[in-house]
Amino acid sequence: MIIIRKERYITVIDDWYPCYEGNKIKLILSLNSFKDNYYVKFAAWGADDTAYEVEFDYDNYEDANEKYNFLIPIFEIIPDGINKEWFINHGFTRF
Repeated sequence: MIIIRKERYITVIDDWYPCYEGNKIKLILSLNSFKDNYYVKFAAWGADDTAYEVEFDYDNYEDANEKYNFLIPIFEIIPDGINKEWFINHGFTRF
């Protein structure tokens, strides 16, 4: 279950098979729960099935929420004009 979710679009310089209109991808930051566990997912998606993500797992809501809040400023400053390699170099892996 998604508890909190933020989305925004950025312009990229490569093809995400396909990109959204205007050569954009969607960034998603979410805090989720599943059974008694919580996880924070930070993902970058093209308009179909090309994605890069990083995920953090927690046993309690407080730690997951702290990580989510820590990532918000990073989520908000990811610049336009980057590519898939930028995400790989920042610890994201192919979905």
